[in-house]
Amino acid sequence: MLIKNLFRYWTFQVFSPGTVLREKYESFKALLEHDKAAHEYMATLEDMYYSQKKHDFQAVVTTYEHLGHSVSKMVDELLKMCPSSNWSLKDYFKKFDFYNRFMLAPPAFDFSPPFTIGFDTDESFNETITGKKAFSLFHLTQELALPIPIGFVITTNAFHYFLETNNLQKSINKLLSDLDINTSTSLEQTAKQIEQLIINAVVPEDIDIAVTNALNDLGHVKKDFRVALRSSAVKEDGKASFAGQYQTLLNVKKEDILNGYKQVIAGKYSSQALYYRVNQGILDSETPMAVLVLEMVDSKASGVMYTKDLENSKSQNLLIHSVWGQGELLVDGGVAPDVIKVSKNNPDTILSTKTSAKKNQTILEPGLSTRTVQTDSQTKDQLSLDEASALTLARWGVLLETHFNEPQDIEWCQDKRGRLFVLQSRPLNIHPAKIQDISEKTLSIPNNILCSKGETVCQGIGSGIVYRLEQLSQLPLIPKGSVVVVKQAPPQLVKAIHHMSAIIIETGSRASHFSSIAREFGVPAIVNVSHGFDALVSGSQVTVDADNCMVYEGIVNSLIKRSAPREDFFQDSSFMAKLRYVINFSAKLKLTDPNARSFVPEACRSLHDIIRFTHEMAVKEMFLSGNRKGSRKKGAKKLISNIPMLFYILDVGSGIKQVQKENDILKSEDITCIPMKALLKGLSHPGISWSETSHFDWEEYDRIVMAGGIISADSPQFGSYAVVSKEYLNVNFRFGYHFVILDTICSSIKEDNYILFRFSGGGGNPDGRMLRANFIKGILTRLGFMVEIKSDLVDAEFKNATLRSMEETLDVIGKLLGATKLMDMYLKEDTQLELMVDDFMNGRYDFRSAVEEKG
Repeated sequence: MLIKNLFRYWTFQVFSPGTVLREKYESFKALLEHDKAAHEYMATLEDMYYSQKKHDFQAVVTTYEHLGHSVSKMVDELLKMCPSSNWSLKDYFKKFDFYNRFMLAPPAFDFSPPFTIGFDTDESFNETITGKKAFSLFHLTQELALPIPIGFVITTNAFHYFLETNNLQKSINKLLSDLDINTSTSLEQTAKQIEQLIINAVVPEDIDIAVTNALNDLGHVKKDFRVALRSSAVKEDGKASFAGQYQTLLNVKKEDILNGYKQVIAGKYSSQALYYRVNQGILDSETPMAVLVLEMVDSKASGVMYTKDLENSKSQNLLIHSVWGQGELLVDGGVAPDVIKVSKNNPDTILSTKTSAKKNQTILEPGLSTRTVQTDSQTKDQLSLDEASALTLARWGVLLETHFNEPQDIEWCQDKRGRLFVLQSRPLNIHPAKIQDISEKTLSIPNNILCSKGETVCQGIGSGIVYRLEQLSQLPLIPKGSVVVVKQAPPQLVKAIHHMSAIIIETGSRASHFSSIAREFGVPAIVNVSHGFDALVSGSQVTVDADNCMVYEGIVNSLIKRSAPREDFFQDSSFMAKLRYVINFSAKLKLTDPNARSFVPEACRSLHDIIRFTHEMAVKEMFLSGNRKGSRKKGAKKLISNIPMLFYILDVGSGIKQVQKENDILKSEDITCIPMKALLKGLSHPGISWSETSHFDWEEYDRIVMAGGIISADSPQFGSYAVVSKEYLNVNFRFGYHFVILDTICSSIKEDNYILFRFSGGGGNPDGRMLRANFIKGILTRLGFMVEIKSDLVDAEFKNATLRSMEETLDVIGKLLGATKLMDMYLKEDTQLELMVDDFMNGRYDFRSAVEEKG
C-alpha cells in the first residue's frame, strides 16, 4: 500500500511541542489513507464509465459505497485537524452522497400478494408483476381471443418474497459485485453459486398455498396433469429479447412445480443469462422473474412465425418455421425447419413451401421430461404443418402484428388433435439501419469462394481468422475477432458473441434463439451452410458476406468498407445512464485553484471537489501551521531549488542538515535525505524543459498553470510537499491537474528497500490521460516495477533493490516526472507510445515536439 509505511520510523517524541500537533499529525496520516482509497475508488468508477468494460451494476454500487465512506472519513479527519473551520463541508458531502445513493438505490420491491394470477382473472395484469411474456399472452387471449394453454403466472412479488424470506439478496449482490463476465471461471462460478443459493432455499408456505389454489382454479384437470414452466422476467421479450438465455422446463408433474419454480428463477443467474444481461447494460433489479405455468401440450408440430421477411425489407410476407414434435430442437438450433411463406396482404394463400430433412424430433416422455428421437423415414421429409393450419397461423400473425403495432416473433404449437396454440409473441427485433435488400449482387470479387450456400440470419460483413468450435467448453478459447464455424448454434454461444466478427452455422434455423441474439448484437451470420465445417479451416483468414451468403478466402477490402458499425446498446443503457449521473456528482472537478477566492466548501459540486478541498486544507494545516506568525516554527521548511517548484519539507529525523533546522528556507545542498537527493537530481536534469510551453493552445488550457497545491500566486507551475528522514521519503507532487505520490525507503539493507509510486489525473481529455498513463507504465515496467492501471491512475511498486539501484531508479523517476508533466495534452494515439518509451530510455526527456516530429 502506498501510505502503509508512511512515517514508519517516526516516534511521537519528534513532535515534542505538544499533544495537539501529535493528534493533528495522526489525523493527517489517516486522512492520507482515506484520500488514497478515495482516488482508487473514483478511478475505478471512471474506468467503468470511460472504458465501458462491462460490469454488473452492483460493482458500481459497491465501489461507490467505498468511495462515499472514504470521503466521509476524509472530512471527519480534516475537522479533527482544524475543528474551528470548514464545518459546512460535511453538509455538502451529505448532499452529494444523498444524490448518488438515491440514483444507486434499487426500486422498492413489493413482497405482498398476489403471488399468482390467472389469465381469466379480473385483476389488472401489470407487466411489472407478471413479466413481459405473460403480459403479452394475457393481451392476446383477453383482447384478441387467441388460444393459449390454460395456466397462470407466479408473480414477481413471489420472486421478491422468496428472496426476502430466504435472505438471499445480500449474498447475490456480493457475488454480482465481484463478477467478471470476461473471465469464464468467474462467470461460471458466480452463476453456479447464485443458482445453488436459490435451489437450496425453501419456497415460502404462502407461495406454496397460492400455487395450489391457482391449480385448483384451473378447474378439473386430469390426474397426470403436466405443465411447462417458462420464464417471464421483466425486460424479457422487449428490446432485449433474452432469447434462450433463461430456463424453460417441460412436462413437469404437479407435485414438482415448486422445485421446478426454483430452477426457473435460478436460471435468471445462469452464466449465459448473466453475460447477456450485463452486456446489455440491464440491471439485476430491472429483471425480477415471474414464471408462467402452462398446461403441457403434447405437440404434433411446433414452430416459430416471423411476421416480417428478414431477407427483404420491402417484402410484405411472413414466414412460418415448423418442425415435428416439441419446438426445442428448432429454437436450440438443432434442426433445420420447414419454411412456409405467406403474403400478409393475402393471408389466405401460401406463396411457397420449403421442406427440410427433419431427422430428429423431441417428444414428451411419460414419467420424464422430453426425449429426442429419430423421425421415421416416411415422415422426416414431409411438410410438418398442413396448409389450413399454416393459413390460420398467418391470419393470427397479421392480427398480432397489427395489435402490437410492430413485427412479431411468435412461438406456436399444434397438439395431436390438430388444435393450434400461441405460446409467445414478442417484438421481432430488427434494426432498420441494418436492413438492406439482399437481392443486390456484390461486385466482381477475385478472391476464391469457399462457401456460397445458406440462409442469412443477420446481415453484414465480417472478416477474421477461422475458429472451428467443436464443443461449448471451447467458448473461452475463441480469439477476439474470429470467424466462428459451428455445426449447430445453441443459445449458450452468447457468451462468446463479442469475440465473433461473424459466425457460420452448418445446421439450424433463422428462427432459433441464437439467431435472435446474433441479430440483436449485429453479428453477421449465415445458417444451413452445408459442409461449412469442413470447407473452412481453422487458422485461415476469410471474409464473410452474410448479405449474399458468401464466404471468401482472405480479406476482401471492398466488402469490409461497406460494413456498418454494430449498434451500441450499452451506451444508452440503464447502467450508463445511472453511472453517468454518479460520475457527475463524484468525479467531476470544479475546484482547481486553491488560491482562488472561490476555493471554499460552498463551491464544491462533487465528491471530487470535496476530496480536493479536504486534501488542500489538510496539507496547509499540517505543513504551514508551524510557520504562521507567532508559532514556534517547528513545522515544514520551504525548499528553493533550480527548478520552478515550491516544496515544503517536514524533517522527522536527519533529513536536512542540522545547522539549517531553525531556518525558514532550505536549499538543495541542505538536503541529506538519500531518496530526496536522488529524486531532485533527476528533476534537475538539463534535458527537462520546465517553462517553454508555447506550442500549445493555452487559451484552451489557461487554467493549467496550477490546479492545486501550496503555491505562491506568481509561481508558474508547481507546489508540493515532502516528509523526509535520512533514508525515508514521502512526497506529494502537484503538476497541473495531476498528482504524484511517492513513498520510499533507501537503506543499505536491500530487503527493507522499496518504492511505491502513484500517478493520477491530468488536464487533457480522458484519452490523452490514459495514453500518458500507459507511457508511464511502459517506463516503469522497463525499470522493473510491478504496475497496475485503472483509468488514468497508475500504481507501481519496486522493492528489494540495492541502495545504488534505488538511487538510480529514483533519479530516472525524477526525469520521468519532468518529462510527463503536460504529456496528456499532446499524446494522441497508441502508435506514439512505444517509440516515445524508447526515446525516453535513450535519454530524451522533452517531448513537446513529438507531434510535429511525427507529422
